[in-house]
Amino acid sequence: MTKRDEIPGKIKQKPESGLYKKGRQFVFRSNFKHKEVLLRFNAAASGYLPKAAQGHADALSISLDIGGRPFLVDPGTTTYQSESEWMKYFKSTLSHNTIKINLKNQSEITRPFMWFSHYETSILDTKFDENTIFIKAEHDGYKKIGVIHSREIKFEKKKNLIWINDTIECLKSGYYFVELPFHFHPETTVKQNNPINFQASDETESELNIITDKKFKTKLVRGQIVPQILGWYSDSKEQKEPCSTIYCTALIEQTITFQTIILVK
Repeated sequence: MTKRDEIPGKIKQKPESGLYKKGRQFVFRSNFKHKEVLLRFNAAASGYLPKAAQGHADALSISLDIGGRPFLVDPGTTTYQSESEWMKYFKSTLSHNTIKINLKNQSEITRPFMWFSHYETSILDTKFDENTIFIKAEHDGYKKIGVIHSREIKFEKKKNLIWINDTIECLKSGYYFVELPFHFHPETTVKQNNPINFQASDETESELNIITDKKFKTKLVRGQIVPQILGWYSDSKEQKEPCSTIYCTALIEQTITFQTIILVK
């Protein structure tokens, strides 16, 4: 089993909260009960242009560490074999903590390291002060099917309270199937208290609550193979293990906003 302290690529230096322009990554940082809370928000384009090689379909995804230990995670990439369903999953939108529409990735994969019609992201608004960090960004990966996804994140540092507003703007009439997963590290224990309230903790007694939007149907998944691969984590090539995933779904026919609340305790 993957040990949290062994996660490769773990940040050793401690940058301040802000936008890191090289990768278009936002970092939200605070301290709570002598533990650092670190939230990352990905506003980058899809892979290396023009073919988006090595990229994942992970626009506007988030990850969250508490006390240097991962809680909400980017599940990684277990294999680069071209015909592998696992490769497709780990590069897909569904394997990241972001919105997926109509069972489609934000970009279309054509070959193992190539994407077709990849998306662009735009940073719409930012606010940084002593107590609050606010970011709003969007991507156009679903514009071709008539949808724009924008995400607002508000981080109240003194309360360790995170508000996530996902707006699905419908540009065309019709129904749209919305999926939103939250993937946890395999060593995190997750339980569902009621249809919208989930509690996650680890052996260090770090804990968070996630309250999902009432408009979603929700379930807790771990190590699922059918009807689709979901609830898996990989920290190195050719290795994978089950992880707990909160899986939210909704069917919409007009512009709508879904709100998720994360409270670190």
